[in-house]
Amino acid sequence: MAGEQVTGRQVLVVVAVLVGVGVFWVLFVVGYLFFSSAQVERSEARASASASAAGVQVGAPCPADVEHLDEILAIGQANSLPEGAEVVSVEPAVNFAEAYPGGWGYVIEFTASDQAIRDYITNRIGYNGDYIDAYPTTDPNADGAEDVDLSGVTAPWEAGFGNAHLFLERPLGRGWLVIRGGGR
Repeated sequence: MAGEQVTGRQVLVVVAVLVGVGVFWVLFVVGYLFFSSAQVERSEARASASASAAGVQVGAPCPADVEHLDEILAIGQANSLPEGAEVVSVEPAVNFAEAYPGGWGYVIEFTASDQAIRDYITNRIGYNGDYIDAYPTTDPNADGAEDVDLSGVTAPWEAGFGNAHLFLERPLGRGWLVIRGGGR
């Protein structure tokens, strides 16, 4: 056997086997890296979704809950609610956060008397609250409305100011203050 001569065909078979093994390893490594990356992205998405469900938003100054209401209202341009308002809920602005990389926000649902809301609009926003009924109905796709379901709200009205948007139901009594922040 020591005297046997190697043919071109044998060399070609060895080269083909080595190339096949190399291609297999490259595909294996690329597939492994792709699968690992997809697993990490799914884990991050699950963590983000569960954090949002718990009221915790990435980059937000505090959790979205009633216990942190004073901290939330202190964000930005000294946000406030109408005099005597009762807070129904505080939720994270998840739709805004999904659409705006690095964004976070809060949706504060409240109820207040007709006159308290009119005074708030006059004093805080600068519109004459006595004429609020003359304003047209807000578009459900208005900026800031992505986290407020206006489909069941009669004659919604909206005003944006500072880092907030105010949505009101007419006749007056129920409203939503949406405070947003974050950056790209």
